[in-house]
Amino acid sequence: KKDSMSPLALLFLSLLASCQAFVLAPAGPSASAISQVALPLSPASPVMTSINKKAKAACRKAKSSRAAAKRFKVTSTGKLLRHYAGKAHLLRKKRPQKLASLRRTGQCDKAELATYQSLLLVKPKK
Repeated sequence: KKDSMSPLALLFLSLLASCQAFVLAPAGPSASAISQVALPLSPASPVMTSINKKAKAACRKAKSSRAAAKRFKVTSTGKLLRHYAGKAHLLRKKRPQKLASLRRTGQCDKAELATYQSLLLVKPKK
């Protein structure tokens, strides 16, 4: 009888089978059809595996972008600090004042701040 049941009925029965205790009191002519189904469904059944996959997907741990985490520092107020570009090579021709200014850290641009905060899983502070 289980093969002739609709997928919705199988889903309902699998949810009932996963409960610790339940009361099943059907009314009408379909009472005999439900009583002939073997409960519980095995965890390897197609209905249960799709339910388990959806449950695991909902509980996945959020991961920050490791590339962004290596390039930015989050302050206690929620701002993002970054290094200035242009200090990797060809330093001989740059003035000492320019090199000193490149050693400092600066804040991220406000236009891209929301993008970087979402990559780092930082909630913007108000």
